Amino acid sequence: MADVDAVRYPDIAGAGSLRSALQGVFDAAGHELTALVPTAPGWRYIGATVAADDRATDVVMGLHERVFTVQCWADGVLITSGNTDDLPAVADAVRRWLAGATVRELNAASRFTQVSAWAEACERGAAIEYTWARYGEHRQLSAFVSEALHEPRLRALFPFTSMGMLGFRRTVRTTPSVGPWVRPLADGRYQVLGPARRELGVADAAGSVRLVLDAL
Repeated sequence: MADVDAVRYPDIAGAGSLRSALQGVFDAAGHELTALVPTAPGWRYIGATVAADDRATDVVMGLHERVFTVQCWADGVLITSGNTDDLPAVADAVRRWLAGATVRELNAASRFTQVSAWAEACERGAAIEYTWARYGEHRQLSAFVSEALHEPRLRALFPFTSMGMLGFRRTVRTTPSVGPWVRPLADGRYQVLGPARRELGVADAAGSVRLVLDAL
C-alpha cells in the first residue's frame, strides 16, 4: 500500500487503507453504508467515497498532519466541506449527510463542517441567482452583470469565471460551457469571444450583452 505515516495514522495503517478503516467504523457503529475506493488513482489508499441516491461524500487524508477532509455533494455539486482528525466523527458526518441532513443540521452535529450562503442557496434551489448576485459585486464585471440581469436568457444560465473570463453553463453542475466568453478590459469595455476564443466584438456593458445574446 502507499506509505501511510503509522504515527499520525495508526488506524489507517493497521486497516491497510482509509477505505478499509472507514468501513470498519461504519460496521462497528451499525451504519449500513459502503465505503468505496475513489476513482482518482492517487487516492486509492488515502481516500474513500460513499454515496446514496443523489448525495455523495469524498474523504481524503492530509499529508503533513493528521486530518481528514470531508466533502459533501448533492446532485453533483459540492455543498459543504470540513476537516477533522477524528475518523468516527467523519463516519458520523457521512451518515448524516447521506441521510438527508441540511447543512445547518449537519453543522449542529458535526461542528467541523461549514455553513455558507452558497450551501443554503443550493438548498433553496437558488444557486444561479446567488452566483449572479455575487458577480454583481465584482468590480470589473458589475456593469456587465447589471445589464445581463435584464435578460431572461442570460439569467437562466449559471455564470462562472475561468482564467479571468466570464462563462456560462446550463446548470450549476460542472458541465461544458455554452455560448461565448466575456473578458473585462481595462477601459471598462468587454471583449466577447466565441468558439475557439475567436473575438466576436468589443463593446460597453449593454453592447457586450447584445453580443452574447446574438452568440447564444
